[in-house]
Amino acid sequence: MAPISTKRARAQVAPSEAKKARVVDPVAEKVDLISKTIADPSCQVPAPESHREMLLLSIPHILTVPSDERHEFQVQIAQMVGKVLNDHVADWEKQVSDSNANAAVSAEKDAETMKAVETSASTIDAKEGVVEKCKGVVNEDSEAANVAEEAWKFATKEVAEFDDELQQTIVKKDQCSSVFNECFIPLKSGEGDSKDVKGLLKRIEPMLKKLSTEASLLSAVAPALKKAPAERGPFDTMAVEGTEGVFTKHLGELQEQIDKADVFKAEKVSAEAASQEALNAATGKRTTSEGALKTAEEELASLEAKHKELYNDVCSTGEALDAARAVVAIKEGGLAQAKEVLTAFTELLERQSTVPEPAAEEASMVEDKLQACGDVTEVSMVEPVA
Repeated sequence: MAPISTKRARAQVAPSEAKKARVVDPVAEKVDLISKTIADPSCQVPAPESHREMLLLSIPHILTVPSDERHEFQVQIAQMVGKVLNDHVADWEKQVSDSNANAAVSAEKDAETMKAVETSASTIDAKEGVVEKCKGVVNEDSEAANVAEEAWKFATKEVAEFDDELQQTIVKKDQCSSVFNECFIPLKSGEGDSKDVKGLLKRIEPMLKKLSTEASLLSAVAPALKKAPAERGPFDTMAVEGTEGVFTKHLGELQEQIDKADVFKAEKVSAEAASQEALNAATGKRTTSEGALKTAEEELASLEAKHKELYNDVCSTGEALDAARAVVAIKEGGLAQAKEVLTAFTELLERQSTVPEPAAEEASMVEDKLQACGDVTEVSMVEPVA
């Protein structure tokens, strides 16, 4: 039966220990909080450092005493502690104020850099439009320069080939004149030898083809020229006269080209000079537009590089702003803690002694007696069994 006695004894003791474990002394808790704050190097204590040790040693013996029971020396020490804690709160308030000011500066700088990035982006958009416009102008000027170059080449070629073409014109005129005078005129007048008619026609027909004579006239002239002038009918006469008109017209045109060769050449030289000037102007305009495009592209590249730097600055100022706000949060937390400590100190500083009411004291005494009686009864009941 001894084990039963042990279990019952433990059952009576455990609730009592648990009850004692739940007891928390608010005064001691606040004193500990204040002592930890004073011991923290961040809490400024008037020099020398021995003052901090003196306050730490004095706090448990001062703040645990009600205000109406403190000695004058204890009151003075308590006032010193209060000043330290008030200064500590003021210091945290200053830190919060400074950190808020720093955060405001960081926010302003962040806003400025962000605005600069937005302005830079708008400027880049505008400059991209300028670059596209310059590209269009360069394309137009390049096409105009190519056209001017082709015109100049053509004019230069005409001048260079003019003398050769004039010589060819003289040769053509001599050939045509020879056929006209040596072949056509004798056949027309009927003075040629009848045996030579066939040979003369062989020279006339190719020449007429070169002169783009109508087919109907070309087919009618040969039979007409084979006849003697007196034997020709009206149609034959018309064919002969038409052929003569072809010869005289072509010879007149060739002679005009020969006679006016100097005038024509001067015109071609003048046209060449004009085309050269037009080419120079078109080339210069293209060069100018290409230079404008290059400048615009370089400015765009510079703006893009600057935009990248501004973007990096935005990232940096954003990080700085986040860091500044984090510091503000820390400082505000420290201020809240300092105020909590000051509140605890104020409560202890103003705490007065309390006299327990008789009824409560008597009730406590009765409870203690009942507890004692219960222990005795438990022992007396267990012993016989043991």
